[in-house]
Amino acid sequence: MASNTNTNTDGAANTDRLEVDDAAPSPQESDNVSLSSLGTDYTSLRSSVLDYEYENGRRYQSYRKGEYLFPNDEDEQDRMDFLHHIYSMILGGELHLAPIKETGLGRVLDIGTGTGIWAIDFADQFPSAEVVGNDLSPIQPGWVPSNCVFEVDDFESEWAYSRPFDYIHGRELAGAIKDINRLAKQAFDNLIPGGYFELQSFTLDIFSDDNSLQERGRYTLQMCALIEEAGAKFGKPMQDIEETWTQALKSAGFEDIKLKVIKVPLSPWSDDEKQKKIGHFMQSHYSQALGSYLPGILTTVLGWKDLEVAVMASKIRAELADLSVHQYGKLYFIYGKRP
Repeated sequence: MASNTNTNTDGAANTDRLEVDDAAPSPQESDNVSLSSLGTDYTSLRSSVLDYEYENGRRYQSYRKGEYLFPNDEDEQDRMDFLHHIYSMILGGELHLAPIKETGLGRVLDIGTGTGIWAIDFADQFPSAEVVGNDLSPIQPGWVPSNCVFEVDDFESEWAYSRPFDYIHGRELAGAIKDINRLAKQAFDNLIPGGYFELQSFTLDIFSDDNSLQERGRYTLQMCALIEEAGAKFGKPMQDIEETWTQALKSAGFEDIKLKVIKVPLSPWSDDEKQKKIGHFMQSHYSQALGSYLPGILTTVLGWKDLEVAVMASKIRAELADLSVHQYGKLYFIYGKRP
């Protein structure tokens, strides 16, 4: 069964082992203004943000060309929503870990909202809250709760909100943040006293506790090394966020900073039924994610050819299907409170 890790900024993380199912078979801009209310200005803006880029057989945003490596097409949107479901399985249906107030919640900001599914669910769960989601891509649905709006914006640009938020949230932003210190400071400056900033993300890194990945996961390990290289070259790290993100919150002035790390199996090798089910879902998601992550990382940043990427992805999928490789990812939750 997966064990969770809790630390504070002064404590070291202790990670327990996931238990293996030995019987598993091995295979062979202005506050709360939605885009739709902006008239001709909206029409002009929509024309520019919908002028997508097409590379690697996928569709990419063009609003801030080159700032984000991953696609925004329908397949990617399906993947994002699928991962949201996996988060719900892991968290037992919860949307946050920060101890935000359950009643009378005011303004909430979801940065890098993606399909907007988290913001929509949060708006449904907290009808008193005003939920704003922003993203580089206008891929959110048109039918949303009345207390939820979406904006096309780059959360790494200067924020121009005139009113502060009670809670600021960002999910799956590893590989999307160039300056975590600046982001943490902007979040701090745009929160009410007592407000929380929370980041939730997997990193693009893979582990095992029993050396099975080192013994039988050659191409998976090679991919992790390439992702580390590409993240450094691109300027937006996709790994090693634990220390940098928590330190950024501390430097920005946040208090009561908490870190939670959850080991999540990437295939159904665990002997715990819940973890096995999560592993089934993660295996499917991870296989799909390879088609999202690898083209941008390997071709755009590292100059690989499309065929080379396809061959690499095929070899990684074969290792993913091998249940004797007890691989898992780490899911990070980091939050802090503005005094």
